[in-house]
Amino acid sequence: MPRSIILTNNKSIALRPTDVLISSPNMLAVLETARDYVHLGHHLLTHPLAGSVKPNENPCRSLVLTCDRLGVDPQSVQLIEGCLSLARRMLKERPLSSFPPSVLADLELIDRSLLETGVESLRLAGHF
Repeated sequence: MPRSIILTNNKSIALRPTDVLISSPNMLAVLETARDYVHLGHHLLTHPLAGSVKPNENPCRSLVLTCDRLGVDPQSVQLIEGCLSLARRMLKERPLSSFPPSVLADLELIDRSLLETGVESLRLAGHF
């Protein structure tokens, strides 16, 4: 059984049966789903805003949480709530543009690369 769950709205990522593809192109939906998982006791294993990619620059977002409910983790709660607040504020100040397919493919690649880097670190630590 996997030790982690990937939450993403990036259709270019190969997912396992336990992973979750969020159908919304809005990255806030990914962060909100992650928040819900965290409040149920899953822990964040990757940073919700990894790679310093601003929420108003890339609609694609992927992150990793523990597969099991390990009890509410105050650090995960604080991190996801802070990132969600920041993302909402940034998107209110400067909403995302619509992107042509070629640019969206590049943005998906950036998100996928950040996820792969995080997954590799987790694999080395035995979490993936």
